[in-house]
Parts: sequence; structure tokens; C-alpha cells
Amino acid sequence: MNKLKEHPTHVVLGIGVIAIGLFLIINDHYFIWPPRYVAWLNDDIVGFLFITDGLGLGSWVLFEDQSAKTNRLWLTVTSFLMSFFTVLQLLTSVATGIYFSWISNAIITAVVLIVARRSDSRDGGNNKSSN
Repeated sequence: MNKLKEHPTHVVLGIGVIAIGLFLIINDHYFIWPPRYVAWLNDDIVGFLFITDGLGLGSWVLFEDQSAKTNRLWLTVTSFLMSFFTVLQLLTSVATGIYFSWISNAIITAVVLIVARRSDSRDGGNNKSSN
């Protein structure tokens, strides 16, 4: 329980990314643009990528050896997934005129980048990450 208190942002991000993954798995017709890739984007594998990433973030918090390299890996994957999701939603909004929640996802992406930056700056060159 103490590790959860040491890294609350990782825990919240992990739960949030898992929730996004579950949402994408449940909603088989969420993505409507670009038309050429709709079937691929609505495939459950996209949701499973988010779930896997969220589980990775959460498991990093619980592991005894909290490697800074592993932390950076999971935060990089999270940043990529959230950036992709945000940009796709923004472009869908522009192309179709239908609002998608890209603004809130942009904020989540910014939080991921802030957590990653703080993790790097507090590492101090050793194998443990401080955030």
C-alpha cells in the first residue's frame, strides 16, 4: 500500500488507460474516421494495447525493483498511445464536424509528459525512479 502512495500519478494513469481500453473494446463502432482504417481502429486489439499499457504502469508501481528504464518505457508507450488517440480524435472532429473528446485526452497526454519529465529529472542516474 505504501508504494501506491509513493506513485499516485502512475496508479491514476494506469487505471485511466485501462478504462480507455475497456471503453474501446466495448464500443465496436467508436472510430468513424479515416474511413479506410475504421475497421482496424475499431478492432479489440487497440483496446487491448491500452489495457496492457495500463497494467504495465500499475505493475511497475507494485514491483520491488522499480527500474527507471522500465518506468520510462511504460511512460513512453502511454505517451504514444494517448498522443495517437488525441490526434486521431482531433482530426476526426475536423474532418467530420462531430466533436470527439480530444481536449480532455490532450490534457491526459500532457499529464503523462509531465510525469515522464519529473521521473527523468528525479532519477539522478541511479536505477530507481523517484516518481
